[in-house]
Amino acid sequence: MVINLIKDFMKKITPNLIIDLIINIISIQRPVYCFAKRVTIVLVFTFFCTAVSAQNGNTVTPKIMEVKLYISSLKGIEQNNNLSFSNAKNVEDLVYNLQPSTYFIAGEAKTYGENPKNLYTDIASLNAISNANMQKNNIEIVIVKINNANDLNSIIDLSLFSDFYKLKYIYIVSSVATTEQNIVKMFHNFEEQYSIFYKIEKGE
Repeated sequence: MVINLIKDFMKKITPNLIIDLIINIISIQRPVYCFAKRVTIVLVFTFFCTAVSAQNGNTVTPKIMEVKLYISSLKGIEQNNNLSFSNAKNVEDLVYNLQPSTYFIAGEAKTYGENPKNLYTDIASLNAISNANMQKNNIEIVIVKINNANDLNSIIDLSLFSDFYKLKYIYIVSSVATTEQNIVKMFHNFEEQYSIFYKIEKGE
């Protein structure tokens, strides 16, 4: 009789206990699983971004701006400061005013004026620029012309300018429609010492 009572008790109680135990295990494991899944996604994304960055040699993603917005941002920073030297004014002079300049096109360098500050070139000429016979010591800005859609698939390797000790600015002038994101992708071996801005001339 005692055995029968125990059997009846087990039949009634055990299924409920098992169900409760399963529910508790699932409720505990679910947030752990979701957390682990999220961590895995973040790690994969971070690894992907690091791999892409390492692939083009950039320690950080280049930040670029449209030239007028860039100059305007410099003015905003400087407006409340009494500075003896204005970066905004310097960029305006380099971009819009006549400066002693070197033109390096198709492997040939031509210089106009003494101690050139501006270097004009195009995508097709970039790879030969590090070995070019030109005055590099005073160049502050490199103006790179994008002439066609194929140029947008090219690489702008900033390590080519390692001998340009005063270089501060890279100015991209595109005669074809493009986006800021496409221009960013062109830069390899970016260093934060350079400021990059651009202008799209198409349709103007």
